[in-house]
Amino acid sequence: MAIREELEAALCELPLYDYAFFDTADIVFTEAVRTICEGNDCGMYNSRWVCPPVIGTVEECIARCKKYRRAFLFSTVTEVADSFDLAACVQARGDHEAITYEVAQLFRRLTENPLILSTGCIPCKVCAYPEAPCRHPERAFPTIESHGIMIMKMAADQGINYDCGQNIVTYFSLVLYND
Repeated sequence: MAIREELEAALCELPLYDYAFFDTADIVFTEAVRTICEGNDCGMYNSRWVCPPVIGTVEECIARCKKYRRAFLFSTVTEVADSFDLAACVQARGDHEAITYEVAQLFRRLTENPLILSTGCIPCKVCAYPEAPCRHPERAFPTIESHGIMIMKMAADQGINYDCGQNIVTYFSLVLYND
């Protein structure tokens, strides 16, 4: 069985909203996206092992991505009572990251050294950075944006809907791999 067929057989067991397999040549990179991280709206810039500037320059991150031939983009959706309720959205993000971990385990089993990008690391309330090594490297996923990837354009280009309506939270993860 080909790797993609084996992956899809296992992926259908997971609560993914939508997904696409494609070549990494179709990823839209721009250094400007990294400004999202540098603006530190999330408060994680220079405070986590998986965030800039620790993960390298945007040029280094883009070069790391380009070492892979194949990409797998997926989304999850969660209905919340109020999409302006930050706590509900954080809970939905945690659920998405749990699914991302399951997807990561699958790709780690079937491919060699995949790169997993998601919404950012959340296993620890306080990151060990910089005093100690990461406590959960198997669950530490850098953000898609930190690697200079235009996620909304890429999702649209791959036919993945990201506007699912009012009070629906959509999250994305991206796996880069060689088959």
